[in-house]
Amino acid sequence: MIEQGIVTAPVIIKDNVWIGYGVTILKGVEIGEGSIVAAGSVVTKNIPPYSIAGGIPSKVIKMRK
Repeated sequence: MIEQGIVTAPVIIKDNVWIGYGVTILKGVEIGEGSIVAAGSVVTKNIPPYSIAGGIPSKVIKMRK
């Protein structure tokens, strides 16, 4: 088990992001500025700026601008 190693990647959360209760964000994901992530979502891919995302896996529901 130890010889398998650990693979990590940073999670980047930009300014003015709202993250709902119970959201899971996987490694290597970037959440763009001004975005909203709905409660209980599982974020597997990058979320563009000023968007609303939700679901399992999360997807963009609506753009804020």
